[in-house]
Amino acid sequence: MKSSLRGPFLFILGVTFSGFLFSLHYTRNRDYQVSDEKKEWRKMHTFQAPITIPRLEIGTEELKGKSQVLQSRVISSTSKSKLPPQAAPEAVKDKEQGECDCVSQKTGKVHNFCYMDPQNLTSIGKKFSCNHLAILERLKLVDNPGPFVDLSKSSENSKEIVFVSAVSDNHFNEATASISAFYKFNPDRKFILYSLGLGDLYIKNIKRDFKNLEVRIFDTSGYPDYARNWMEYRFKPLILAEVMTEFSNIWWMDAHIVVKKPNMIDVLYKNIDEHVKKADTDIPVPLYFFIHSSHSNFATLFPQVLSYFPTNSIDLLKSEKQGAQLGANTFYVARTEFTVEVFKWWILCALDKACMAPPGAQVYCHFGTNRNTEFAHCFRFDQSILNLLMLNTYQDHNKYFSNLGWLF
Repeated sequence: MKSSLRGPFLFILGVTFSGFLFSLHYTRNRDYQVSDEKKEWRKMHTFQAPITIPRLEIGTEELKGKSQVLQSRVISSTSKSKLPPQAAPEAVKDKEQGECDCVSQKTGKVHNFCYMDPQNLTSIGKKFSCNHLAILERLKLVDNPGPFVDLSKSSENSKEIVFVSAVSDNHFNEATASISAFYKFNPDRKFILYSLGLGDLYIKNIKRDFKNLEVRIFDTSGYPDYARNWMEYRFKPLILAEVMTEFSNIWWMDAHIVVKKPNMIDVLYKNIDEHVKKADTDIPVPLYFFIHSSHSNFATLFPQVLSYFPTNSIDLLKSEKQGAQLGANTFYVARTEFTVEVFKWWILCALDKACMAPPGAQVYCHFGTNRNTEFAHCFRFDQSILNLLMLNTYQDHNKYFSNLGWLF
């Protein structure tokens, strides 16, 4: 009897032991796999520590360094729509000599179309299309032509400042309220309003209501077709670049911005004077934001953008104290050599389909528990790019922030 049971018993014992060994092997392999995934994630999210900012020597197209900033419209959402995963930025590759060159058909001059991180000039972004060089030439954003603003001459600059905005039909009522409030405190100042496809009746009415207002039609015929998608905000850098060919001191205001206090110009230049006297930046700051966005640059930055504009520190982009994204709904910009350099990259991004509007980009944010260290699955288009460029150079948003939000 015992010998007859021994065979089946040994068989069952063998099967059980084999199953145990298989389970152990699978579990250990799975642990290795998870460990490898963690290592890979850390590898993708580990970046070089910040490096001291080199002095930017602008004056030729052989760029020694550059910078730019981000901007923000703060829109929270309770939507339950499925969130896309945050992709890792595309690896920035070394470029062969001449690989980033674009040759002007007009002048024969060679221009660099690959952005370089000002903190690490060996970190080079992907090349923008040479097809856009003619537009940069028309907008006077190559060869760095003057004249340029002397930021120390506030009295002179304050007399030359112009105010610029843009509006489409769906924001017309907001724009009229904004312009009305502006003229209440600044009746003699120059204000240029760009029409984003406004109907003739809208233009007629707003010209009737504001006699000193200059209305211009934003002509998109010289730009890619997607520049007419107003929700991608390419119009803002393009309009500002056009205005900057005529005027050197510009104050941009989105259609919904309402001025609530007097003496905004005097207050601005007093603030600029204080910054100039500090002289705490290698490159004098020609662009000032006035409003915090309440989140970091990282929170609203699609990683694909870093393949165009590499950065030296993801931690800086997440920093509440130094890497906050500032609102591009209203800001001041003076035409300097550095401004021309910033606008060159801002415009190239606006002309590139994927740079200004990465796949899946939209303005409605899904903020988590931390508005600085967590990606909110949204993008601020023109604002995000401009903030990134500025932060890459100055390494601290406080350098180009002027706390004038109380004016609005």
